[in-house]
Amino acid sequence: MGERFPAGEAGSEERRIRILAIPGSLRRASYNRKLLEAAKRLARAAVEVDIYDDGLRIPLFNEDSEGDLTPQPVLELRARIRSADAVLIASPEYNGSITGVLKNLIDWASRPYGRSAFEGKPVSVVGGSPSRFGAQRSQQTAIAVLGSAGARVVGGPHPVKNVFSLVDPDGCLSDRATLEMLQSVLDELAAVAGASTEGGS
Repeated sequence: MGERFPAGEAGSEERRIRILAIPGSLRRASYNRKLLEAAKRLARAAVEVDIYDDGLRIPLFNEDSEGDLTPQPVLELRARIRSADAVLIASPEYNGSITGVLKNLIDWASRPYGRSAFEGKPVSVVGGSPSRFGAQRSQQTAIAVLGSAGARVVGGPHPVKNVFSLVDPDGCLSDRATLEMLQSVLDELAAVAGASTEGGS
């Protein structure tokens, strides 16, 4: 059931904004996954953040496996992107660029040609790295790739520098500035997604 509007609007209900959060790393203890876990904790009452955990099930993109041969995990990925109101991606940086995992996922989701699951979808990109650059180059690449896939990129990049030093002893990302950045990203993404939903209703 949706959250209630503030007093004065009794009787109306606010539709929850559903954000699919996709980590660009398969590592369970990935710092970029921790960014998304923090975002999930920060989500306001009217926003639901769902973390995508099936990256290992997505095979390498192969045009020979399209059409009736499209793998089931790929069909599920596309369905989850389409059913979400918005997408939040955490992009690590490997050798100065986007990870193969994330590029492969975007490539599959963008197919078949002309029917990209990302078409018109509000998407924000964040990213952290142990370096002083905060995965900025990978985020810039991810933003360019998402634009080619038809996504409506919202803001960014949002670099998180020296990310290993921002995690507390319990393994949670607890740096105040980073949490404030994530809250701002969520609020902006939810606002764009909400406006898109109203415009299409």
